[in-house]
Order: sequence, then C-alpha cells, then structure tokens
Amino acid sequence: MSKNARIARSVIAIVREDAMFKAIALQQRNDGVEVHWARHMSAEGRTWAAFASECGLAAGEQGADATVVIGLDPTTVAFYRINAPNVGREEIAAIVRMQAESLLPLPPAQMEVAWRTLPSTNGTVDVTIAAARSEALRRLAGEASVFKPQTILPACEGTARTWHELFSERERQALIVSIGLRNTQVCHVLNGYVTNAAVLDVGMNDLAVVAAETVESPDGAKVIERFVQDMRAVFESFAWTGSAAWPMLVLSDGAPEIAQVVAALNRAGLNAKVTVPRPQALGMPVGLEAEGFYEYRAPLGLALMALDGATETLDLFERMTEAEQEKKARSAWYSTTLAAILAVVMLVVFIATWCAVDVISEKRLGALVSQPRFEEARQRQILLKTVARHRPDLLGLLTDVNEGQNDGVVLDSFHFKKGRTVSLMGQAGNMEQMWKFQENLRQRKGIKNVLISNSTKDAKTKKIKFTMVFDYKNFTKKEAVL
Repeated sequence: MSKNARIARSVIAIVREDAMFKAIALQQRNDGVEVHWARHMSAEGRTWAAFASECGLAAGEQGADATVVIGLDPTTVAFYRINAPNVGREEIAAIVRMQAESLLPLPPAQMEVAWRTLPSTNGTVDVTIAAARSEALRRLAGEASVFKPQTILPACEGTARTWHELFSERERQALIVSIGLRNTQVCHVLNGYVTNAAVLDVGMNDLAVVAAETVESPDGAKVIERFVQDMRAVFESFAWTGSAAWPMLVLSDGAPEIAQVVAALNRAGLNAKVTVPRPQALGMPVGLEAEGFYEYRAPLGLALMALDGATETLDLFERMTEAEQEKKARSAWYSTTLAAILAVVMLVVFIATWCAVDVISEKRLGALVSQPRFEEARQRQILLKTVARHRPDLLGLLTDVNEGQNDGVVLDSFHFKKGRTVSLMGQAGNMEQMWKFQENLRQRKGIKNVLISNSTKDAKTKKIKFTMVFDYKNFTKKEAVL
C-alpha cells in the first residue's frame, strides 16, 4: 500500500505488455480530466529510451513536471489472498511477512511485496498480496529510468480502474477479463480495486479461430475448451462459486471478434458478458474514441489513480524507493561529515602553516630592512612604478585610433609628449569622412576632448588634410610630466 501518494496535476503512465509500449498523458482541468496525448509502439527490439523519443520526451525529462507511473507487466506479478485478524496495520504487516515466506516461490529477500486489506467482516480481514521478483523490478526501473518514474504498479490495477470508471457495465464486485494478443488477464475487482488476479497464456492470437466462427472445427473446439478449463481453474482459485454475485465481464472495444469469443464462452457454460467503454465519460480533445479507451485501458487507469492521489495502491516499488533514498541520505551524511572533517583538518593545517610562515617572514624582513642598501632599492622600485604608470601605451593608442569604421581616412603621423595633447595628422576623402573619424575617436574609452585643429583641401588630390588633437588617458595630464 502506498503511503506517500500525492495528487498530481499532470500524469504520464506507461506500460509494456503484449510486446507493445503504450503511454498516455493526462492533465487535471477544472472541468475534469483531459487526454493530452497517447502513444504506442512495438516493443520488439526497441528500448524504453526509444519509446521516450517516440513520445516526444527528451532523455531524462518527463515534461511539464508530470508524475510518471510505470505499469508492471501482469506476467511478472503474482497475487495471493490471505485472511488475518482485524488488528492494526503494523500487526497485519507482520502477518503478511510471515505468510509470504510460505507463499512466495523465492526467499523473501529476493521478492518485493505490496499488500492491502479488504473491508473487515466478523472480526477478520482479507488481505491481497502482490509479489514480484526484486531483480525484475530493478531491471525495469533501470530500463525505464529515462522517464524517471515515481511509482511502479501492477498494470492490472490500471485496467481495473479504467473498467470501474469508464465502462458500461458497472458492478461493485466482478470478474474482469482482459484479452490481449498473447495472454488473457482475469481479475477479481471490488470497488474498483484488484483483490486477486491471474494470467492465462491464451490470447487473441490463439482465439482467432473462435473469433472467425470456426469453433465447430477441431482446432476451434480445442482452443475454446482449453480456454474454458483455464478460466474455471482461475475462478476456483478465487473461491468463485459461479453465483450471480460475481458477474463475469469481458472488456471490449465493440469489435465483433471479442463478442464472438464471449458467445463461445456462454455456449461452453460460462455466463460471460461484454462491457464496452463510455466515450462521454472523459474529455477527449485528441479524438480518443472507444477503441482508444480499450487500447490504453491499463495506462489510462494508472494515470487516473495518480491524478486523484489514490492511496490504496499495490506499490511494489515503494520499499526499493525508500531503500534508495536511505542509501542516498547515508551517502550524503557521510560525504558531508567527511567534508566537514577534512575542512577542520585543513583549517588547522592552514592556521599552523600561516603562523609558521608569518614568524619566518617577520624574521627575514627584519634582517632585510636592516641592510644598508634596502632603502635605496625601495626608492628605485617606487621610481620604476611611477615611470611605468605614466609611460604611453603605444599599442593601445594605435588600437583605439584604428577601431571603428573609418572609410576613406588615411593617417600620416602622430606626435605626443608627456603632459601635452596627442596630435594626429591624416587625410580624408571628404569632410563627412573626417567628421565621422572624429566621432569614432570620441567613442573610445581612453580618448577625450577630440578637436580638429586644422583642415585644408589639397588642390591636386581634392582630399581633406587635417590635424586632430586629443587627451589620451593620464599621459596628457600636466602632472604626468616627470
């Protein structure tokens, strides 16, 4: 049972069953639920990452902060029912652990178990247990990590929810039959929740002879006989007596093939009934018709459960998630503690080194200052720094002068002297080019007060010869004269 469920606004649910990937994205609206998109793809030779790309999701991202739910293939989940006293949750959990040791095919350390209770009667409660191999769950979580799933649930949980909310024959308690291509899943559902489930290795690929109305043929009769026997064995394991209290409903999209299979079941003595989707039950902006309800019945139900924050779910991933979070917390605590210890050690080493260096440096400086040529060297360093500070940066000046668009301007020479303005001589094709050159100089950061001191037009070349003066950084200041 999931204890950390939360109500989501946007959900993506994905299942891999019948050699197909199927995903659906739902969004919660004020007026109900909206299907944002639905995708499917053959799983033969394809990966979860490839399907994420098919869904238009980048690797490692699920988009729009959606909650992601993965449906576990029903062939990898086993269901059990036990009876327990009507006691507290912790006591029931202990009973489940003890019973699981005798029920599970592998040691408990190699299995993940989830459970929930049914309404109590006469001081006792029925408990539904779902179990799957830990290795299979870890493998699935790794393969599907591109979607970053928050929950992994048995896919039949979604199928049961879709039937209970969106199909025509609504019953408090029923046997739900979902026929896939390669297998058939049978679930006992109570109030929309699976209480028991089993998988038969007969699917529509095998029932094609029945759907083709060739049940009278030897092959058709053999297939339907085997199918009926398997169904009766499953019903008996559910403690079904064939009474009308448990109607048997076969999910369908309205196609005649499933109706023909149901007719064959009735002829063989099983009282089966077809149940079809009600398209008006959910907003379908992307055109998901009755066939879509049926095709996406497992992921659609899982998404609906996540949207309304269902807590009574068989979350087989919960214990693994908690263990991973505890591992990360321990790792983070260890890393933080180790970092703190190293920081303290480094601080102590730094302080000790600083003190030692400070003492040594003080002794060396004292000895150096006492030497007769120390003051002479110090004064020489001051003089060198002063000269360097006032030395003109010729490369910088040339770079600044030539920056910008100076079309038609040719520079002839420039003169400079400490404490005086820089004089620049050149020629331009016309007055406009000269003025533009002046404006470009004014835009340079180290050049100020740009003035045209002289401009004449050459009689032969018709070019404008000019002289410009300007201040350049600290070089032209009066105090720059040494």
